Amino acid sequence: MSPWLASPGRLLAVFSAVLVVAGVFVSPGFFNIDEVIYFFGLDGFVRSGGFTVENGYERFGSEDLMIWFLRPAVDGIAPQYPVGTAVLGAAIFPIFGIKSLIYINILSGIGTLVATYFLALRLFASKSVGLLATALLAIFSFWAEYVFGHWPHSVSVFCTTLAVLSFLRAMPRETAAFGPAVLSGLVIGIGMLFRIDGILLVPGIAILTILWAARPVVVLAGGAVGIVPMVGLLAATNHAKFGTWNPLSYGDAGGGTDVTNHIGTIGVMLVAVAGLALLRILPPAGRRVRMAIGLAALAGVGLLLLSPQSPYLWKLLRGTWAILFDATAINDPRPGVFRQPDGTLSFWGLPKKALFQSLPWLGLLGYFLGAATGPVRRSMTMVLVLATVWALPFLVLSWHGGLGSNMRYLLPLLPGLCALAAWAMVDLAGRYGGGSSLVRYGVLAVVAMTLVVGRVAPEAEWRVQQVYSTWLFLATLALALAAGLHKAQWLTKMTLVVSGAALGLGLHFAISDLQTSQVVRFRNEARARAVEDIPGPVIFYGAPEHFASAIGQPDRLLALPPASIGRKPIDPALFAAACDRGVRLVIGVGAARDAGLTADRLVALEVDGMTGIDRLYEIRCE
Repeated sequence: MSPWLASPGRLLAVFSAVLVVAGVFVSPGFFNIDEVIYFFGLDGFVRSGGFTVENGYERFGSEDLMIWFLRPAVDGIAPQYPVGTAVLGAAIFPIFGIKSLIYINILSGIGTLVATYFLALRLFASKSVGLLATALLAIFSFWAEYVFGHWPHSVSVFCTTLAVLSFLRAMPRETAAFGPAVLSGLVIGIGMLFRIDGILLVPGIAILTILWAARPVVVLAGGAVGIVPMVGLLAATNHAKFGTWNPLSYGDAGGGTDVTNHIGTIGVMLVAVAGLALLRILPPAGRRVRMAIGLAALAGVGLLLLSPQSPYLWKLLRGTWAILFDATAINDPRPGVFRQPDGTLSFWGLPKKALFQSLPWLGLLGYFLGAATGPVRRSMTMVLVLATVWALPFLVLSWHGGLGSNMRYLLPLLPGLCALAAWAMVDLAGRYGGGSSLVRYGVLAVVAMTLVVGRVAPEAEWRVQQVYSTWLFLATLALALAAGLHKAQWLTKMTLVVSGAALGLGLHFAISDLQTSQVVRFRNEARARAVEDIPGPVIFYGAPEHFASAIGQPDRLLALPPASIGRKPIDPALFAAACDRGVRLVIGVGAARDAGLTADRLVALEVDGMTGIDRLYEIRCE
């Protein structure tokens, strides 16, 4: 790293400036339907000061007008997601307009960079580790893609990172632990006003508190004092929207917020917390007792495999492999997910990657098993406990997050994992005088190789993303593990070079994922502009992100048949009512095919730029 950038202030200032400037040039187009729903909420709040939105549901009463993620509300329909984006976005909308949600994410991204540096500093007491962890997050991961989006993943990452940092300040204190614990709980609660997944941090923090907090009761009480008001506010907004006091409710939608989908995971958490609490209360165990506990745990796992609960464990193992190691193992029956001749798996045209495929340099975590001692080992354990607890629901359900190039639900884990990888690399490089040079050689070699592949054999890119990345991760993991156990110079040098190669591939993926995301956004932005020339009143059938310019306009509505596998016919009652009222129905090629509409019922529309797969048709009313 350049000596000039070796100052935390300068490095953070440079990264922050890049994010702000880039925000001017990125597309305000929407990546997918989720982002459209978030912006619907913002638009509704700007127009009415309330949580309901305008999309013709009151006039036509058709489920097609709820476009999957708008739900029946106390007064009309409302986005199923929490209201934080709508309220904060509305506050800055006069300044940033359609990019309001993007700039919320950019500001959160700047906060995340700062929090990541101080998190690594807190964990390892090393400025070098803090600087490298920040660089890993900003340059070598898929985090930046979400900083320039509308959905509030960047807010979630910032809140979880700040909450963990505050908790780590509270944990070792004999006195004055209450304040940082309150802040930790408060930040978790604030994050839940944007994304519910912040709740997944709570059991992990509870486990660490029971294990190692100097004043566990004080820390738990402080966390509760901080989070309860925010959960109460979340419950109040859900009551205003949906008439329920359940803070985790998505209205009448089930899915990931339905507690019944997580009974097994909740049971595992409760048993773990109870067991750890018992260990905390009992006198320190000797070596034989610890061995007996370990053997009992292994026996328990064996019995679980033979018990009626074994399907849960097998689901967890399959999901762990698919979500963390190999995205081609994901089983998703929806038409947009299909296997290609080369064995890769297409997710609506994108080569989605498992976490370790996106970040093959996380193989450096293997180094801890042999090299970490004392406080470093505890820091590693704390990060991995939080990461495991957070990831568990997604692993059990094998839920990959839909359209995208990476595992977005695991984004909040990245700052902590970056800190671990940074320590491993700094410690490894310290063993050999030219360690940093070897890492650079590995980075440059793989970057050059990916450029050549892109020019000479672009068809191999999918295997690079979904196959070779796994091999490189496993190679990095094996070498890092060996280097942690043995300090041979040749092994150290080889590990540094391969780690650099893993960084190079991570850099390639970070750039390609961001580029892919922006290409999709620019295309959808162009589509939305093009359909502005279609006179209303009109109902647009198809991917809402293609027609986003209609959001909030009473005579221009968005429609989408309920999500299902197979044919997706349009609502005949909506079709009849629209025809009776002189409302045009415009539909895209894909939606027309899915609805089973024949050519004699369609009239092609001539819209600039909308040809081929973007061709639009008007549905005949006669």
